[in-house]
Amino acid sequence: MRILIVDDDPVARRILEDAVGGLGHTVHVAHDGREAWDLLSHEPVDVLMTDWVMPEMDGLELCQRVRARTDAPFMYVMLVTERSTTDDVVDGIMAGANDFLTKPYERAELRARLHAAQRVVELERSLAERVHELESALSEVATLRRLLPICMYCHSIRNEKQVWDEIEEYLRDHANADCTHSICPTCYDHRVRPMLDEMKSEQKAS
Repeated sequence: MRILIVDDDPVARRILEDAVGGLGHTVHVAHDGREAWDLLSHEPVDVLMTDWVMPEMDGLELCQRVRARTDAPFMYVMLVTERSTTDDVVDGIMAGANDFLTKPYERAELRARLHAAQRVVELERSLAERVHELESALSEVATLRRLLPICMYCHSIRNEKQVWDEIEEYLRDHANADCTHSICPTCYDHRVRPMLDEMKSEQKAS
C-alpha cells in the first residue's frame, strides 16, 4: 500500500518509516499536518498514519479535512499517538479516524493493524468499482430509454405503451405541439418537381 506518515518528531517519524517500509509498503513522509495536506492534494495514498499533536495543523484537523473531501478516493486514517483516553478515542473517530495506534507500539501490532487497513482499503476500492459499473449501466439504460423506435417504412413511432402512433399524433401528445405539413427542398427536387414536370408534359401532349 501507499502510506503517508506524518509526525513532527524526526526520531518517531524515522522509526515508523523504517517499520512500515520493512513490511513491504511504499512510504511517504510529512513533517506536520500542513505539509501532509499539501502533499495529499497531488499524491493520493491508501493509508494516512498521523500523529495528533503537531504544529501548523494537528492530526485531528488533518483527519477532518481528509474526510471533508468529496472528490478523492477512500483513504484509511490511523492516528499514531500517545493520547489514548476514551475522550481521545471518541474525538479521533468523530474527526474521521478509522483506527488508533498507541505509542509506544509493538511491531506485531503495527503489522496487524496495517493488515486490517489493507482489507478495508481493498473492500472500499472494490465497492467503488462496483458503483462505477452500476452508474455506467444506469447511464446506458437512460440512453436506451431516450431512443424512439421509428418504423423505417411508414415512420410511425412506438410509444411507451408499445403502440405505434403516427408521428404527428406522437408529437402532439408528447411535445404539446400541433404539426403543419410542408415540403423540404430535397423532397421538392426529387419528388414534387418530377411530378410537376410530368403533369406539364401530359398537358402539352393533350
